Amino acid sequence: MTTSVEQRPVLSEAESRAVRRGVPDPGIPVPRVSVPTLLLYLASLLLWCVATWSVLGAGVSAWVTVPMHAAVTFLMFTVLHEASHHAAGRYSRVNEALGRMSAPFVAGFASFPAFRFVHIEHHRNTNEHRSIDPDAWTSHGPVWQLPLRWATQDLYYIWFWAPRIRRRPRAEVVETVALAAATIGVITWSVLGGWFWSLAVIYLIPQRFGAMVLAWWFDWLPHHGLTATESQNRFRATRVRVGLEWLLTPLMLYQNYHLVHHLHPAIPFYRYIRAWRCNEDAYVSRDSAIITAWGKELSASEYRAWRKLADSFYTESASDPAEAGRIHRLRVSEVRSLTEDSVAISFELPAELREQFRFVPGQHMTVHVDVDGTTYRRTYSICTSATSDLLRIAVKRVPGGTVSTYLTQRLRAGDRIGVQEPSGRFTLRPDGGARRHYVGVVAGSGITPVISMLSTALLVEEDSRFTLIYGNRDPDNTMFLDELRMLERRFEGRLRVVHHFSGWSSEAAERQRDDGETSVAGRIEPSELTRLTGDPLAVDGWYLCGPQSLVQDVRAALRNDDVDSDRIHIELFHPERATNAAPQAVQTAVDATVAATVRGRRVVFRVEGDRTVLDAALHNNVDAPYACRGGACGTCRARLVQGTVDMEQNLVLGDREVAEGYVLTCQSYPTAAQIVVDYDA
Repeated sequence: MTTSVEQRPVLSEAESRAVRRGVPDPGIPVPRVSVPTLLLYLASLLLWCVATWSVLGAGVSAWVTVPMHAAVTFLMFTVLHEASHHAAGRYSRVNEALGRMSAPFVAGFASFPAFRFVHIEHHRNTNEHRSIDPDAWTSHGPVWQLPLRWATQDLYYIWFWAPRIRRRPRAEVVETVALAAATIGVITWSVLGGWFWSLAVIYLIPQRFGAMVLAWWFDWLPHHGLTATESQNRFRATRVRVGLEWLLTPLMLYQNYHLVHHLHPAIPFYRYIRAWRCNEDAYVSRDSAIITAWGKELSASEYRAWRKLADSFYTESASDPAEAGRIHRLRVSEVRSLTEDSVAISFELPAELREQFRFVPGQHMTVHVDVDGTTYRRTYSICTSATSDLLRIAVKRVPGGTVSTYLTQRLRAGDRIGVQEPSGRFTLRPDGGARRHYVGVVAGSGITPVISMLSTALLVEEDSRFTLIYGNRDPDNTMFLDELRMLERRFEGRLRVVHHFSGWSSEAAERQRDDGETSVAGRIEPSELTRLTGDPLAVDGWYLCGPQSLVQDVRAALRNDDVDSDRIHIELFHPERATNAAPQAVQTAVDATVAATVRGRRVVFRVEGDRTVLDAALHNNVDAPYACRGGACGTCRARLVQGTVDMEQNLVLGDREVAEGYVLTCQSYPTAAQIVVDYDA
């Protein structure tokens, strides 16, 4: 029986920590629909109706109704805020609907998408200058200006958004401009029609008071006086306010635990305290910013004394020393099911090996597995962010595959297997100052190197975007579906994932879109790339990984669009062997003596018969680097210093590399008696 995606285990603590950059797992899932948030909206709407009828229909004094309408602004902001962080429910349509229905009660002149963008910028750049952290407007400046700044925070949001209008999505711009024009039109109409005072009493004046309290309680109280930024120390970029929770929690709608919100923005507001208590000591041990209800800053030790918490320590068990060379016996810390036929395997990495296992996003590791007395060697991509402390691969079971069957069905946590240090040339090297657009086109297990690329690049390059086009049969067979959803929320507006499901009908894809995911029925079609990504020439890097037919078709389409080959990067896990080139390569091959430089050592061996240079090296116990042996990964690349060879197949080397003399030794048959190659070049 097929297990649904909803029922599979979600990310482990280590995996979630890698996505969250070391933030403890709150252990709180996002509900399908946040009922308290929905009830808060309905209660606020009812309060607005009562207040409006009271002042316009029952003649109640504005001194009574203005505070009521101001309370509506304050309460509706929490609904808007929850929807902005996708915390009002799992489905995007729920968040989009609540966001748009609540926004007019908070700031009628701004659209929900525009507010969401600006607010996410605050989370990305907390405590930076107000030019990149819009909420810093509430804290910068003389004390006497603060109330005025609080009352105009929403207006500053528009000031912040306007210069970026050219970079915002067209739909967002149209919606924002239309709402702003409508607001101006209504105010003008009220002045000309003689009912401006009624509009001011039920809307304009209360909204200023509501905005003032919101900026004071949501921005100034949690952030003022803190100098650490989001990028420097997330635990000290905002604070929690402890004590008098019975009063402050309902009064501030849980924003007295604002730090929890910044660490876990997708958690519903009514779960902040629960999240704090689930990981209280973990937060405190990171020197989180804590203040009492009366304004006294507390150190970690003072807070523990106040809460009467005991310190807790743990000791990691020692690991066996690594074997000689580049192969290390690593302990498996977890084997987690991703789909019915794939697993994620995480390793414990001793501190003394961390330097050796540093990797560039996209690189792989070769594992050495003993199965029934025979040692096998297979290569798997590292599939976590290079900025995390998690070392993880993923394995998809191949029908009849000895190693993949063992790893997906028999491997257990606590087992040890041989793992070589990371290598590989299918990589993305992020640049902190860059502003780029990357596109990944992957299918099936081709996601494994690319999920490392996108999670690293979007964290290091804060102005870059990543579009992932991901093909699978259906959601149940989609590796890392949960993690991609988390990453989409974390990098909202900068990460776009387009799922292609070959086993789906158009109606099923439409339903998935209604549930908030961009899904397309059918396989990935190279002809559709421009529609999904825009101008292909404007993309800084194309990363293709999947079946050979898909990769070759996409590469051909990109080359036809004049995309530079240096911008197209490919990797194949199961390359098809060339049908016509092989016999010709073997026929022209000659016996040869090969001198090879491998990791600083010079070795000499013979190549005879129909062996490639790599085959002969391995036959002579030369520790030459290799992985796929199909001409697709580039691990066995070496520079041909002397002699000539015939390459059977080349799926990875660019024209420039070939011109510089590089060859794939797994595909190279000698055509000269003397060959010199340098694996270290």
